[in-house]
Amino acid sequence: MEKQTLNSSAEKLLLIERDDADYTPVSAIPDEYLHLLMRYAGAYFYRDEDCDMICQHIKLREFSIWGHDIFARNYIILHPFTPRHILALHYMHEDTIDAVIDHMGPFRLREKQVNLFSLHADFHTAALDRGKNIFSFHINVVPEALPALAEKFPVLKHLASHQLDTLNGPVNAAPYQINAVCSQILFDIFNCRYVELQAECLLYRCCVDLYQNFALQDAQFRQPAAPMAAYLHAQLQQLFEYIKPNISERFTPQDLALKFNMPETDMLAGFERLFAISLTDYILQQRMMKAYGLLLKSRASLGSIARRTGYPNRVALSRAFQAYYEYDPIAIRNAQ
Repeated sequence: MEKQTLNSSAEKLLLIERDDADYTPVSAIPDEYLHLLMRYAGAYFYRDEDCDMICQHIKLREFSIWGHDIFARNYIILHPFTPRHILALHYMHEDTIDAVIDHMGPFRLREKQVNLFSLHADFHTAALDRGKNIFSFHINVVPEALPALAEKFPVLKHLASHQLDTLNGPVNAAPYQINAVCSQILFDIFNCRYVELQAECLLYRCCVDLYQNFALQDAQFRQPAAPMAAYLHAQLQQLFEYIKPNISERFTPQDLALKFNMPETDMLAGFERLFAISLTDYILQQRMMKAYGLLLKSRASLGSIARRTGYPNRVALSRAFQAYYEYDPIAIRNAQ
């Protein structure tokens, strides 16, 4: 296809979506890169005199997870390419890179920022200087899948309402910071040691939660609010840091407002604004992540896991788990 012709040896094709599963055998990947591999991902490895590239891929129903580690020995021009129109929720973890999006122009991808791109089947470009290493991570979905996802996860209706057919570039008006909730979810993805159904169940929900977090950030950006008072910001950060290590407690938002000496309405509104997730949903998220880990990493009974995740009994835990992950907890435990 003439559109894909590269004009010089410095230009490198970077497939950001593809259909084949012609993964590189692990034995053919240099030892110095093995620590980068996600256990359940397939990896494509490319090496020439100018660069090394490791592209990892996990297909999860509507979602397609991609991680790209690129090590430039010489100056190179990357040509990211997708064979079809996709939405790519993109997280830039290391360094900053200047990209050029086809039909749009320059766009700077900065460290610790997240963007949602609507990308059509065109070439885009990004330059890397000699000696530069980057890691970029994105979760793709085709726009046609958004309405059905929004029916299951109403927070996504905000994204489904966008007109994306002709948009080739960022959906968001400005880049957003990778917040603390996203950092936790990304850590869980990168450090997932499960395989098959146990990996797919967890990682699918992580994809949903990252898209929901972005959707709420985008909705908030389009409805600006007054600056948050410094004291409230500090209290909300303390609250956030309290929840995860104390998730065995059966606290309610009312309990937490009293404990942290905040008006409940200010606490709820401020937490959602700061972390792009409601306090109730974040508590549920942490209960479910803790339950998932205990289910697969221990022999604890469901009753014991319920007590350690803030549920009164195994029935309540099982009901919440199935609603959240769409699988029965025992089925996940037995899927070895």
